[in-house]
Amino acid sequence: MLLEQYEQQERFWLKSLFGPTRQPGLQAFRGEFIVLEGDLNASAGKRTPPKALIKQAVLLADAEKLRMLAGNFASVDELPELIARFKDDMAPECVLIFFIDNLAESCQVDVDGKRFVLIQFRQGVLWNELTELFYIEKADLKGLSGEDKVVVLYEASTDFKPSYPTKTLDQVLATKTDAKREASGAI
Repeated sequence: MLLEQYEQQERFWLKSLFGPTRQPGLQAFRGEFIVLEGDLNASAGKRTPPKALIKQAVLLADAEKLRMLAGNFASVDELPELIARFKDDMAPECVLIFFIDNLAESCQVDVDGKRFVLIQFRQGVLWNELTELFYIEKADLKGLSGEDKVVVLYEASTDFKPSYPTKTLDQVLATKTDAKREASGAI
């Protein structure tokens, strides 16, 4: 299974959930996903923190291909690295949604026949944002395992038709901002 390969490659930085769904042949993951590893510190025998990381990642995959990949990037500069490394793992109909901290405006980008939906993101919990985006109610998820909740999210996302403008990846990269994610919580 593809997600098991990612686990063996140590792509999972933090795991909230990882396992099979009720649908045979599908596995789900939520957590932080390493796109580009940190440098290897030979003297310590460890890697430095990842250079590119999808925070609050939501992945759904069958044995060979990703069906859904969503998450948060701190910078739009991390997107080309994701495309370069994982485009062959994405199914033709793969749902690709990224909430990006320094994105100038929400948009869509077509790269090699795949549509990436990029949404400006300054604060919030990504899972909540996704369920709102796809009109999923708490009752729709009640009694399901975490892995099966990802399947419900995926099924709701397949009909998603955003009205965001379509841009090129170069346009998106050229118009990035200096914005950083707004922290909130206890002080």
